[in-house]
Order: sequence, then structure tokens, then C-alpha cells
Amino acid sequence: MGATILIADDDHLHLKCLTHHLEKAGYSVIQATDSFHALRLAGQLKPSLIILDINMPAGDGFSVKERLDKQGLIGNTPVIFLTAERSDRVAELAAASEAYALLHKPCHFNELLCTVRESLEHAGLREAA
Repeated sequence: MGATILIADDDHLHLKCLTHHLEKAGYSVIQATDSFHALRLAGQLKPSLIILDINMPAGDGFSVKERLDKQGLIGNTPVIFLTAERSDRVAELAAASEAYALLHKPCHFNELLCTVRESLEHAGLREAA
């Protein structure tokens, strides 16, 4: 298996679909369905990349990224935000958080896969097998 990716998304169908496609591309995937579990799993398992839905129970993706940064849990681990919300406010918050990318749902898998590969390469991490 290649790099380990943590996906946090409260939409179970979307989470299942992303997991299927990323595993098919050679990545190992860890799933979280809310912010609380995303924080816990990121701290415990130290994934190579984190994909965060912005609107989730127990805190939004921005607060997860902020807490991970403050606790020093992710270092240079790239974060990709994924959301259905299209607003200037979301784009500004994503840029301010220094996330690697902001993608919008529905996201074409090829776009996501390209962004995943680029972010891992940018961070100097191993690509999928």
C-alpha cells in the first residue's frame, strides 16, 4: 500500500465512494465521520494526507485543521478541504488555514486523485504503490 489518507466526511455514501477510489489507486484509507474522530485518528495514526469535509458534526473542517496545527499533530501533512459550499468566505478561510487545496463537491475523482498526488509530492511523501 502507498500513503495513508485520513478522510473525514459525515456523508457516509461520499466517504464510501472516496475510500473505494483511493484504495483502488493504491492508497490506504482511514475514515472518520465527524470532527472528534478526525482529530483523534490524525493524532494517533499520523496519516500522510488529510481530506476534510468542511461541514461536519462536532466542529467544522477548519476547526479540525486549526486544532491539529495548534497541537503540533500534523507537521507538514497536507490537508485538502472538500465542501459543497461555494462562497468567498470558504475560499478565504481555506487559504488562511494554509490548506494545500480546496475542492468542491461533487468532485470528479480524477481531479481529487491529481490533487492528492500533487500534495503528497509537494510534502515530499511517498506516492501510491
